[in-house]
Amino acid sequence: MSELSPDKMRELSPELREVIDRQKIYDVLTRYCRTLDRCDVELMKTVYWEDGFDDHGVFEGNAQEFAEFIVREIQQWFEVTMHSISNVHMELDGDVAHTESYLIAYHRVKGDAGKLADVFGSTYLRRFADGDRIPHDFVFGGRYVDRLEKRAGVWRIARRTVVMDWNLNQPTSSIRDEGMFAVLKTYGTRDRSDPVYAR
Repeated sequence: MSELSPDKMRELSPELREVIDRQKIYDVLTRYCRTLDRCDVELMKTVYWEDGFDDHGVFEGNAQEFAEFIVREIQQWFEVTMHSISNVHMELDGDVAHTESYLIAYHRVKGDAGKLADVFGSTYLRRFADGDRIPHDFVFGGRYVDRLEKRAGVWRIARRTVVMDWNLNQPTSSIRDEGMFAVLKTYGTRDRSDPVYAR
């Protein structure tokens, strides 16, 4: 969506300004999901204000530092991730917005005993014979609870808290080379070689 100057925004009706603001906020929220799954640190930094704060559980602090931290962690621990938001509720108050975005995130944890134990714990691993040599999937259900601020006409996240509601964990059953999956040759990548960047 192209940027309208603050003067042009003021010329619009309050209702139309709100529609535009809501769309720009939604763009920020979905852009964040792309940054995680494509491991794009620089793009993630455009989602947060420089003085933004993120509480992700595994990290609590400056959001720009979080961007560096979380991309490194994703590359180290997971083979694949996919973050998806739905049911985005927004409450706007001038240049501040409070949002609650339902989140479902898929992760395939690398088949390494140390990594699996750190992610899931030893009790989980004891349930599966030879479970420490194959990747495991975990699906996380939760919410992003955000405060966004509009500064000079631009919306970004000022504060984010991740809330966990549920999770599901199991050895992976992913198939890539048999059945109908054998003909699907275009795979996502976790960098700018992903098809989404080719325009």
